[in-house]
Amino acid sequence: MEATYTHTNFNTTAPSSSIARLFPSLSTAVAVAASGRLDLTDYGEARFRAGYVVGNLLPYGFIGMAVGRASYSVSTLADVTQDTNATPTYSCAGSGAAVPGAKCQDFLFFNSAGQNNALLYGFSVGGGLDWALTQNIFVRGEFDFVQFAPISNISLAIISGRVGAGYKF
Repeated sequence: MEATYTHTNFNTTAPSSSIARLFPSLSTAVAVAASGRLDLTDYGEARFRAGYVVGNLLPYGFIGMAVGRASYSVSTLADVTQDTNATPTYSCAGSGAAVPGAKCQDFLFFNSAGQNNALLYGFSVGGGLDWALTQNIFVRGEFDFVQFAPISNISLAIISGRVGAGYKF
């Protein structure tokens, strides 16, 4: 069994990009914009490792659990424009100028969520190879995959590789 701790400054941003749809039969246009950001501060892993010695080599695999700390924010804006005329011709959208006689009504719906120092949890899996150079000195190469459970519909996975050297007492 082993444990690791990683302090990091991993962040990702999903920029706002509008999506617009026109529904002529309903005399309505809908535009939706959304954005999100996640900043991972640090994470740790507790894992079980098993391997088999082959000469000077020790190939191994591991599986474990991961816990992380992150701050996130997400926001959405829905802009609904509707022609409320008794006989709508849907003349409220397009170039932004309403056609004479149109009765345009605009509705805005905004939603946001976020949290600082949110707790993330997930699993880790990977493998590596230790190579004994002498009886006490070895070098190591390792691959690690960490998947956290989605938080506010934001998925986070980390893939990393490590190399190192060690001395056994």
